[in-house]
Amino acid sequence: MPSHSKPLLTLALLASLALAACGGNTVGTSNSAAESESTSRQPVNNSSPSFVVMAIQESLDVLGYEVGPIDGLAGETSRTALRMFQEDSGLEPSGLLDGDSIVALAEASDESQHFVVEAVQTQLAELGYFQGLVDGGLGPETEAALQEFHDAEGLEGDIGTETLTRLGDVYVADVVIPTLEANGYEAPPAQDPADGLLRQGDEGDDVQAIQERLAALGYRPGTADGRFGGNTTSAVLAFQKREGLGRDGVIGPSFMAALEDPSGAGPTSTNGPRIEVDLDRQIAFIVNGSGGVTTINISSGSGREYTEPDGGTSVAYTPTGGFAVERMLDEVREAPLGSLYRPIYFKDGWAVHGSPNVPAYPASHGCIRTSNYDQDFVFPLISVGDVVSIYGESLGEPGDGAPGF
Repeated sequence: MPSHSKPLLTLALLASLALAACGGNTVGTSNSAAESESTSRQPVNNSSPSFVVMAIQESLDVLGYEVGPIDGLAGETSRTALRMFQEDSGLEPSGLLDGDSIVALAEASDESQHFVVEAVQTQLAELGYFQGLVDGGLGPETEAALQEFHDAEGLEGDIGTETLTRLGDVYVADVVIPTLEANGYEAPPAQDPADGLLRQGDEGDDVQAIQERLAALGYRPGTADGRFGGNTTSAVLAFQKREGLGRDGVIGPSFMAALEDPSGAGPTSTNGPRIEVDLDRQIAFIVNGSGGVTTINISSGSGREYTEPDGGTSVAYTPTGGFAVERMLDEVREAPLGSLYRPIYFKDGWAVHGSPNVPAYPASHGCIRTSNYDQDFVFPLISVGDVVSIYGESLGEPGDGAPGF
């Protein structure tokens, strides 16, 4: 293993601190930890899943710790798992991702290392530095991409903590925040337990009642257990999008009023089975064979230019129109720009597929991302030949797009 492998692994998890800017879901991070010294930008938080948080969850899971749903959203179960890992490693069980905990996770097993490196490769790919296969391997392409990033940032010395911390910072500043701001997504209210709002991590009868109501309306909040976890957050986002509310994943008075009497438009057709994607609202309607409708959170093409594996450039564009399912793979397909979970292909290489990272804004390389949890619901309902209808404004120019992640 290269001599700088430990710093590489260190940043993969340090980056999760910076990713609080796009997800607000890092495992046990504080507000001060989420603010990098190298930027004064105020992060925009949309309560979306973080790929890096999922890597932490995967790492803890393979080490035998109970993290709850591996969904990129760090709830209390994940924080408890981190505390247990810290205690077992002879560290202070703070539930915070300090440097000692990060190194301990990186060194714990080869499997744990794999998930962390995969998260780093994804960030480098979305910044245009990495064109290799996102496979969790510390190969020469990953090292070269880190070195290129290191040099581009004018950093001195070997690749180390400064380089790796900067990667997470630049990813948030150059990829996440501009996309959020360009598309009008808002920051959630400050974390004040006395404000009467409900957020991820909250528990109680009120949360359970909301879960039951969302499920009755055709959303997928997970088990109605009174715990505001990742699946509930995804359902809350889908509801907010359909109803035209602020897309912050937080439940307040306007959400409760809409929940009592929802009026957001549904699919254009209930002739199923079909997948209908509304790009403007960033949601998908899944219509089953009996005409039943389920609404899920999705993320489509960002409209950004990116570098293809062969060195060319494309724009992250999602095609619009009427399509039919061409093929389906009941597996995880490792593609050059990332992993596609149970992909449903509808046009050449474009697919509806599961992903650990499904933010509330357009962020993919052109495919339609769903959560892995939602994709497990969608996949068995759909067959080859079924309708996939995509409408609304797609970011970027059609002629510049290519199938992507």
